[in-house]
Amino acid sequence: MPKPELRKPVKRSGSIWVRASRVRSALVRAVCRALEGVYGAPRLGNPKQSLDDLVYIIVSNKTTPWMARMTYRSLRDRYSMWDDVLASPPAVLRSMLKSAGLSTVKSGQIRGALRKIKRDFGKCDLRVLRSKAEDEIHAYLTGLPGVSDKVAKCVMMYTMGARVLPVDAHVHRVATRLGWTARKRADQCHEELESLVPPDWRYAFHVGCVLHGRQVCRPESPACERCCIRRYCEHFRKLNGKG
Repeated sequence: MPKPELRKPVKRSGSIWVRASRVRSALVRAVCRALEGVYGAPRLGNPKQSLDDLVYIIVSNKTTPWMARMTYRSLRDRYSMWDDVLASPPAVLRSMLKSAGLSTVKSGQIRGALRKIKRDFGKCDLRVLRSKAEDEIHAYLTGLPGVSDKVAKCVMMYTMGARVLPVDAHVHRVATRLGWTARKRADQCHEELESLVPPDWRYAFHVGCVLHGRQVCRPESPACERCCIRRYCEHFRKLNGKG
């Protein structure tokens, strides 16, 4: 792993696709380099072990990065092993997740995932997946309760070295404004954006978009004057009557 990618036809929605292949490739790489130059390639607080990361990502849904880290740290202080979650009353986990919001949903997803993992592998541990092919890993992870395509790809990217591209709200927003996709939802964009961004750049592009989306390319009132990629941005050109 990683194994060679099998290309399949992808429906193209972004305006970038009207450009010649050589021009499109150069533009994508220029954006990736610019984002990496400003933000680097940090882990964004994601744990290094796969199951730790899975729990962390579930906890982080619909809450702030700071609250996600605090809540996750509390869980690790309480549970030295994830098997211990299944041995404790469900109400305990719900209570610990309350500050991060959606505690009933998140506790159900975490406990459901842990039950399936323990049933399949004998203990709450995902390290066995590292020996499998990427498509098998993805299929297993997305078969767990609460694990979407994005969540699975985050776990694979952060902890297994997979050259995939998770698309969250920030990645979707930045890519839409660049003109790389016209799809309305983040969960519709994985294949289109993976077909655009070279495997070697996907990690830096993902984390760069997350930080850029938090700090500059915000949902409302984006700070275009501070944007490191505005020269490549379709949204910026339109705002300035150049689109």
